[in-house]
Amino acid sequence: MRKAMKAGFGLTALAGVVLFTGAQQATSQGNVCAPRNELVSQLGFQFNENQKALGLVGEQVVMEVFASEKGSWTILTTDINGQSCIVAAGEGWDDTYARNVGEGV
Repeated sequence: MRKAMKAGFGLTALAGVVLFTGAQQATSQGNVCAPRNELVSQLGFQFNENQKALGLVGEQVVMEVFASEKGSWTILTTDINGQSCIVAAGEGWDDTYARNVGEGV
């Protein structure tokens, strides 16, 4: 349990660095990668981000967008082995349009 918690804190620190270095740097430097469930858990725990969008990139990669109500966002890609990488992250997410369309406004 403690080992898992230490690993979680390490992922949290790495994800935080990626989030605060900006999307452009996150895509041009080494990506933060870990099993999907660990990254998703940390995005929810530390940044209160939830999945907002999902799409396929070819036949072997899934792309997901996670965002919080406060506007932070993260894009993950996940391969067929369940390994996910943070490929971009930033601030200022606004899904007002998506909410309005979903509500029929």
